[in-house]
Amino acid sequence: MRPPPPTSTDGPTMRSLIGFALALAATTATAADDLWPKLSFDTVLAVDYANMESDTGPDRGPGFVLWGDSTLTLEVSDALSFTGLVQFKPRASLPEDNPNNELFINRGLNRQEGGKFKELYLRYGDWRVGKFVQNFGRAYGMLGGPWASDLTEEPEAYEPSEMLGVERVYVFDDESSGWRQLTLSAFIVDRTFLHRSYPYDEGMIRYKDGGVGNTRLPENVLLTYDVINKPLGDWSHLSYQAGVIRWGKTYGSEASEWWTTLGSNLVIPLRWGVADTLRGRYSQLQLYAEAVRRDNFEGVDGRTRTFLTGSAEYTTGRWVLELATTQRWTTERAQPRQRDKIYSASIGYNLPSQTTIALSAAREQIGSQSGLYAGIRVTQTLTACSKCMLRGRAY
Repeated sequence: MRPPPPTSTDGPTMRSLIGFALALAATTATAADDLWPKLSFDTVLAVDYANMESDTGPDRGPGFVLWGDSTLTLEVSDALSFTGLVQFKPRASLPEDNPNNELFINRGLNRQEGGKFKELYLRYGDWRVGKFVQNFGRAYGMLGGPWASDLTEEPEAYEPSEMLGVERVYVFDDESSGWRQLTLSAFIVDRTFLHRSYPYDEGMIRYKDGGVGNTRLPENVLLTYDVINKPLGDWSHLSYQAGVIRWGKTYGSEASEWWTTLGSNLVIPLRWGVADTLRGRYSQLQLYAEAVRRDNFEGVDGRTRTFLTGSAEYTTGRWVLELATTQRWTTERAQPRQRDKIYSASIGYNLPSQTTIALSAAREQIGSQSGLYAGIRVTQTLTACSKCMLRGRAY
C-alpha cells in the first residue's frame, strides 16, 4: 500500500521520474532564485512480516524482511542538481535446486540483503546523465501493495534498471491538454562498481555475462511520450504513456530486443471538495492499466513475453483498498505457450506520522509453480532535510 508521498519502497523509479519532471518545471520559477544551494533528503523504510506458502515445494518464512530507499538531492542552481538513490533490499538469488525458485523472485524471504546505488545522476536543464531508471512503463511504481508488482519489476520483467546513460526531456509549451513530454535516452548496462552491493555483494557485470542492455557501446535507445494529469472536465484526470526501447544485440544472443508499452491511469474524485482534499479527507477511485511486449525476449529470435496489468484503488480518508493483477505470456518456437499470473489485494491505513500499515496477500503462479504470499508491512517516511540551505537561513 502506498504511504503518503513519497510513495512506497516498491516505487522509487516513479518518484524519480515525477521528481525529475517537477524539477524541470521548477526551472521557470523566479522566486528565491538566490537561495542556493539547496539540499533535500528523504528515506522510506519498510518492514515486512510475511510468509509464503507453496503448493509445489517448500514454504518460505514466516520472517521479517527490511526494505529501504534513501534519496539525496543537491540543487546547485535552478538548472543544475545531483541526485543519488541508495536502495537496500533482498538481492541473493534463490538456489537452483529450490523447486520454487521462480516464485516471487522480487520478494525477500530467505534471501540475503544488500544496499547499493540504484540511481546516481547529474541533471542540467532538460538533460540527465549518469545511472538512473529509464522512463519506460509505470506499473512497477504505480501498483499498490507490497507484492503486487512482483511480475513487473526487475530482473525478468520490464523495469529498465541498472543502466548508465544520457537522457533528454522535451516538455511541450502548450498545457491545454495536460503536461506533455517526450523522453529520449541512450544507455548501457552498469558494468561499474556501482552495481556492487553490501553486505551481500552482487559483484560486477562483465560484457561476456550477456543480458539485456549489456552491449559494448550505449546503443540501447528509448523514446517515450507522456501525458500527465490530463484534465477531463472537473471530475477526473487521466495520464498515459506510450514508449519503445530498441535494445542492442548482446554477447551470445541471437537478436536484439524491442520493448513497447502503452499504459493509462484514471483518477476519479468521488466526494468532498478541494479544501478537504488538501487536508487528506477525500474519496477517490484510481484505475490503472498497462500493456508491455518484449520481442526477441532474452535475445532469442522469435521469442516474446507479453504483460497485461490492471489495478483498482479506492481511497477514502486515510484508508486505501487496492486490487491488482498481472498476466504474463511467454511464447517461443517449438515450445508451448506459458501463462504466468499474480493476483493481489491490500488494505492499508495512513497515519499522520507518515506511517502506513498494510495487510496484503498475493497469489502467484509461474508455470507449474504456485504459492500464496501474505503478511503485514509497516512503511515509515523520514524527511531529515527538505530543501534546506547549506548556508544562511532555512525556509
